[in-house]
Amino acid sequence: MQPPRHRDQPIAESSPGRATHALVSRDVAETQAWLNARLRRDLRLEPLGPDAFEARLTAQSLAGAHLIRAEYPAGMRLKRGEPHDDLTIRIVAAGGSLFSSGGRTLAAVPGRGLVLNTGLCESAEYGRGSVHTTFTLPGEEVARILQAAFERPAPGPLDIAGAFDVTAPEGVTIMAMMSAIEAGLSGDAPLASASHAARQLRDALVMLALARFPHRYASWFETAAAAPAPWQIRRAIAFIDAHDSGPLTVQEVADAVGIGLRSLQDGFRKHKHVSPHDYIKQVRLAAVRTELLDPASGRSIEAIARHWGFVNRGHFALDYRNAFGEQPSQTRRRR
Repeated sequence: MQPPRHRDQPIAESSPGRATHALVSRDVAETQAWLNARLRRDLRLEPLGPDAFEARLTAQSLAGAHLIRAEYPAGMRLKRGEPHDDLTIRIVAAGGSLFSSGGRTLAAVPGRGLVLNTGLCESAEYGRGSVHTTFTLPGEEVARILQAAFERPAPGPLDIAGAFDVTAPEGVTIMAMMSAIEAGLSGDAPLASASHAARQLRDALVMLALARFPHRYASWFETAAAAPAPWQIRRAIAFIDAHDSGPLTVQEVADAVGIGLRSLQDGFRKHKHVSPHDYIKQVRLAAVRTELLDPASGRSIEAIARHWGFVNRGHFALDYRNAFGEQPSQTRRRR
């Protein structure tokens, strides 16, 4: 990808799922606003030293993901405001990047990439002459990819942070897939007119990264080749998904499927590693979160909770915080 040469000028906007923007700026505030608008984040930028600040950025969009090529000749410091979960893959061509999370520091340098959730990082520092390419996808989209792959909700934040050797097989493959995305959105942009292919390429990159690093859902990948769930459990899941608002009991699910309550419970624990009651709760909490993040929703938090079957405000708030690590009101403020 060539360095951008025009100041915040859209290169392409008309194709579904694809927009390419470029920015060259010596203004910290302008660069901060540009990044926050592209990524929908609360990032705060600072110059690394007394030298003049400079940023050369190019951003491409692919099915909700962003691929950003960035150059910071004089370096930069970055602080996070309101956290937002994501999956980020960073490949460094020159210079280096440091991410701080609690008492831990993660480094991305030439030859060594990073996979992490930047929502768990308080700050970052990009060294002088930093040149890197970053793939990032919001946590809500990652959860949807996991749910589609494993047929169960993934409501918790993605606690992933690891480095990889870009010359190792997984590193070579990750770099090749990021290059394929970049090439597919350049020139005549074949991925822009093939939305299904674009989404599958995005999902394949996400699944590869998640399969290679530890996180709360890593065990799912170890059992991915297990025998499929019996048809009764699949039917129960379909029934729950179709009745995701209003009251719903586990007994009602068992009755609808035509099996005993104990069989339903045993089947869920064996094939979904969760009780049917908790599965119902996870599905509905995920639906609540989606609506809270939807700018088009005008309902109150209480009305949203009631719609999705949560009648006790105290229990709902506790369940939501346990699932997502924040209060519903904090989620709503980020939309």
